[in-house]
Amino acid sequence: ATGLAVGVAALTVLLAINYGFQGRIVGSLLGDAVAVQVRPADYAAAAVMVALTAIAIADILYLEIRDRDTELATLRSFGWSSGTIIRLIMTEGIGLGVSGTLTGVAVGLVTAAALGGSLPTAVFLPVAIAAFAALIIAALAATAPALFAGGSNITQLPSPE
Repeated sequence: ATGLAVGVAALTVLLAINYGFQGRIVGSLLGDAVAVQVRPADYAAAAVMVALTAIAIADILYLEIRDRDTELATLRSFGWSSGTIIRLIMTEGIGLGVSGTLTGVAVGLVTAAALGGSLPTAVFLPVAIAAFAALIIAALAATAPALFAGGSNITQLPSPE
């Protein structure tokens, strides 16, 4: 969630500078000494951060499934279906995505407001689209571990040691 928050915060600040301040902030924070300008490499860096976070979310969920194999087997013995197990893992992944995205958007908007002195309304639509995209990426990252947990026979998995 922290990695996603950092990536979304960086993307939020970049979008705020690009759409809210026409791509450049000059002199609003420390006088004329500060000039912030958005370049394509900045967007690429933020995108790489979000992509790495998606991989981390998938890895964390997979390791969590392996660590909780006895708990998941117990849930299956109580009648939980594969679909219910899949929804459980997806909910955990989406929960990570929501907490990271909301934190990142809040930090990014506060930072952009501090840099620019105010926050133009033109910022909110691109930031909302970026936040929605981050949530979709987190959900997609949770899909493979969730399908693994739902489709495998949890009682047959070797315990991690």
